[in-house]
Amino acid sequence: MNMAKGSLIVGWGEIIPGREKAAQATLNDAMQYCTRLQQEGKIDRFEVVVLEPHGSDLCGFVLITGDKETVAKLRTEEEFVSVIIGVQLVHRNVRVVGAYTGAELRGLFGMWDEQEEKLLA
Repeated sequence: MNMAKGSLIVGWGEIIPGREKAAQATLNDAMQYCTRLQQEGKIDRFEVVVLEPHGSDLCGFVLITGDKETVAKLRTEEEFVSVIIGVQLVHRNVRVVGAYTGAELRGLFGMWDEQEEKLLA
């Protein structure tokens, strides 16, 4: 039986001036946390993306993917919240956003088509 997949993006903006070394340590801690989540089977995978300068306040993000319910529950787990607080102390514009990836997009687009037909026909 295939479990529905879910994704979560944790994004961050520029480093708060004077907190560069703390930002590096915070990123290392967050990557160790994500690696442990993967090793424990709580998530399928994670990917860190750092963006080149592009005029937005988003400098990078981590994409976390796994079982939809498990990934959704991460947001309320004490350790996850603690990691996010650490990121907020060193970066501006921190965000945690649910995301659709892979096969889950078909379901989302199907709902979109249904609503569009219902509301705009």
